[in-house]
Amino acid sequence: MMDYQRAIVLGVASVVVVTAVVSGPLVPGVTLTQEHDVAYGEGNATVAGVQFPDRVTVERASYGQEGYYLDIPPATVQFTSLSGSPTVTYRLSVAELGYSRSTVHFLDDGVGKRFEVTLQADSFGADELSRESYAGTLDVVVDDARSRRVVGQRNVTVEVVG
Repeated sequence: MMDYQRAIVLGVASVVVVTAVVSGPLVPGVTLTQEHDVAYGEGNATVAGVQFPDRVTVERASYGQEGYYLDIPPATVQFTSLSGSPTVTYRLSVAELGYSRSTVHFLDDGVGKRFEVTLQADSFGADELSRESYAGTLDVVVDDARSRRVVGQRNVTVEVVG
């Protein structure tokens, strides 16, 4: 290796080591990253209404796969006011199956007056379903500085299709 290449390698290595030492725990109070102290669940959210999907389905898997897939369309939350960083939880419960699934959405001031909450798709084994439909409940829960509260709830029929 030529001397100038060695000097470049040593220079880069020195910069990496010095950066790690200065921004690490050995030198308190020094950081090279911007800290974002966000306290989710703080702030306030006033909900004007929630629009739930008309249908929740469990559909037979395709392409030769076994089982069924749960499809939960999004719900739309309409805010009268939103400030800080509250959270919104979208939840489906099906008591007859002993099933519950939820997703927490972290909000901020940039969300606007309407926000679509979603749930990930899920799967069931073919032996877990014995009926053509099940009674379920969709909930939307807001957690802010005031309280944790259900702001929308709807009973739904979860249809087994295919």
